Amino acid sequence: MAFDSPRLTPSHRFANGWSAPAPAKINRFLHIIGRRDDGYHALETGFQFVDWCDEIHLELATQTELIDDPLGLGTANLVVTAARLFFEVTQITGGCRIYLEKQIPDGAGLGGGSSDAATTLVMLNALYHNPLTTDALMALGRRLGADVPIFIYGRSAFATGIGDCCVPEAWGGSTVLIATPAVKVETRAIFSHPKLTRDTPSCRIRASQLELTQNDCEPVVRECFPSIDQLFHILIPFGKPQLTGTGSSVIVIDPDQSQRDALAVASTLASIHIAALTETSVLYNSDATA
Repeated sequence: MAFDSPRLTPSHRFANGWSAPAPAKINRFLHIIGRRDDGYHALETGFQFVDWCDEIHLELATQTELIDDPLGLGTANLVVTAARLFFEVTQITGGCRIYLEKQIPDGAGLGGGSSDAATTLVMLNALYHNPLTTDALMALGRRLGADVPIFIYGRSAFATGIGDCCVPEAWGGSTVLIATPAVKVETRAIFSHPKLTRDTPSCRIRASQLELTQNDCEPVVRECFPSIDQLFHILIPFGKPQLTGTGSSVIVIDPDQSQRDALAVASTLASIHIAALTETSVLYNSDATA
């Protein structure tokens, strides 16, 4: 189970509000093992958290509204959808005002929008004294998107289903280099691509078996986006580049940070961020119990 003690601090955006981090995730691997009857792909993946975060500011109110809209999505933003779903399911009368501070790039395979939605659900649940269990919150998150449950779960995990059935697994590593070019990869386009591998054998991967894994979306993304393929070649001096999720970001675990010349070249093609890897989500207090 995930932690039940979110890290809430007084908001500097709302006089009577609270804030909480919405961390990014990476996929240590992503195997597509088939198609499901509901149209989704059956996945096996390794989720791990990083300490690079958006920040959600939330104040209870009579109706739900997004005060700051950095992505220009309006009511289609998942934080609004998540808040409205929470009030609908719990039948609590009211709403909330939300201010979203974005740091995680959109469409990068880092789960930013899903994390924002998850943090919104977790915050509301805490502020209303936990009317929903963690399992119920994860089920609610599943209705918003396949990546939302892992952020509610709050632990690095081996995940199956559509990425929503989680078993704890510590993947190791201390830092990650995240290179994000100025392109947006649409998940739907990658999953519908005719060249996508959809028959990787199912296998319960452990941390010791990571060398045997891959991201099945990587060949398609590299073929469709030459700038991402170029970035892979440039990042080789840092270690082993790999794609995270179905997005545009290329990652290197525990990179060789002495490669200054390679870093300068990579910085001309992508935004570079080096973050700490965490086995538990920074959304939750470190002294909470599982």
